[in-house]
Amino acid sequence: MYLKQKTVSAALVFGLTFSTISPVFADEAVSDQGSQQKAGWEFNDVAAKQNVQVTQGYHIIPADFVQIYNQARGPVLTYKDGVAAKNDEIGTFETTITVTYRDGTTKDITVSYTVIADPSVTPDPDPVQPEPEAPVTPNPEPETPVTPDPVEPVKPDPETPAKPDPEKPVKPNPEKPVTPGPEKPDPEKIDPKPETTVLATAKNNVTLELNDSSATPSAFVTSADSVRLSFKTQPVTDKLGAQSVQILASNGSTTQTITVAYTVVDTTKPFISQDDDVFYVWPGEEWSAEELVNATDNSGYVKVYFQNGAKYLDTANVGANSTVIVAEDSSGNVSTLNFQYEVISVMGIMLYSAPSVNFDMSTDTDIYGGTEPDTTLFVITEESEEVLAETRVDYSGSYHAVLDRPLQPGETAYLIAVDDNGGVSDVTHYTYGTKQVQEVKSATISKTPANEQTEQTQVAAGTEIVPARVDELPKTGDSNTNGFVAFGLLISATALLYLRKR
Repeated sequence: MYLKQKTVSAALVFGLTFSTISPVFADEAVSDQGSQQKAGWEFNDVAAKQNVQVTQGYHIIPADFVQIYNQARGPVLTYKDGVAAKNDEIGTFETTITVTYRDGTTKDITVSYTVIADPSVTPDPDPVQPEPEAPVTPNPEPETPVTPDPVEPVKPDPETPAKPDPEKPVKPNPEKPVTPGPEKPDPEKIDPKPETTVLATAKNNVTLELNDSSATPSAFVTSADSVRLSFKTQPVTDKLGAQSVQILASNGSTTQTITVAYTVVDTTKPFISQDDDVFYVWPGEEWSAEELVNATDNSGYVKVYFQNGAKYLDTANVGANSTVIVAEDSSGNVSTLNFQYEVISVMGIMLYSAPSVNFDMSTDTDIYGGTEPDTTLFVITEESEEVLAETRVDYSGSYHAVLDRPLQPGETAYLIAVDDNGGVSDVTHYTYGTKQVQEVKSATISKTPANEQTEQTQVAAGTEIVPARVDELPKTGDSNTNGFVAFGLLISATALLYLRKR
């Protein structure tokens, strides 16, 4: 509905008793309009209001022109290009509102509105224009003068003298005091509006790191120290791109809401580390980059790979080696690590004498004895290759191994000592319940490389025949080394296990 300026003024004059003062007026929609509006809700989460009226000189905001039906996409309303709607003069105008959603998309809505006069100000009544006097046309015919009849003088009666009537005193009417009427407001004099104090202002170009929950309200607005700031809506940091947040600013008596636009970015590099200074590995073992390092990222996703493009770690060369491992997140941030590792071989391991056992002190849960000083003693079962004990040998060469479970009578275990450089001892073949041990000399240790099937039979003087068969060398690093029944491989695997754990 569009109203002419004069019609709006007249409607305000005669309708003051039926209206209240308000900065924004909106006509109630008829039933047909309500049906159309309801249908609009199903397709538009933000739509233009109908029949918008605003009061001249009052503060207006974008929300006065559009209606938000759905907050799921987090719409934020602003004037397009910062051009605010005008309301300094009466008339019909248009303004454009820009809606910015949480996912960064926008749309523009153009709204028509009418500026009406302030109902608190009485407008000037229409001035009464005096009717122009009609000019007097002189009569061309001269008027005939009227001659009065002569009046005969009245002679007084000499017998009766005329007495004048006595004059009655005239009482003056008492003057009524004039009561001044109420002064009409001067339409030219506009009541000054109270000044609004700005408690906080939005900052420009605000950025937050992805998944950073440490941001405070002061990161979004600038305010005085006496102003208390808090979040009206919590900032979103788990999605990249343009976002918005609402900040409450209060000085105790006044509270204002400030909407601030910001951008979520990801500039943080992934974290990558190596557990040990040097990683020990067998020749021919297959290790992917993900298995060798610890890598994390604030985005929750990180890709780990070898810089040289290889699928597995190069274990062909025995000795010290290094390679570069890369960690990359979904935003392209990259971290690198110079991974140090050493490929060890059975052929390069130095051998000590086999550990001895003190039968008088040993029980089914405790084994006492002696071996190379400053080494670590392992007790491993023969049948399941289960590590029952791992204990440190003191400087004198004595050890006390406390087993994880008791040995059963007749059950056999291997005793092996390993030094800090990976050197190992011969193997002591200890059977609980007897006072004899079988020492496996270095000459009986298998020197066969990994992944090659071999079968050998070695007879030690006065001992039983011990068959040794190797199908495949698995990765080590846990307490169960299934497949290790060849003494040479068992020795080397024990050394590798120790080196990786320390």
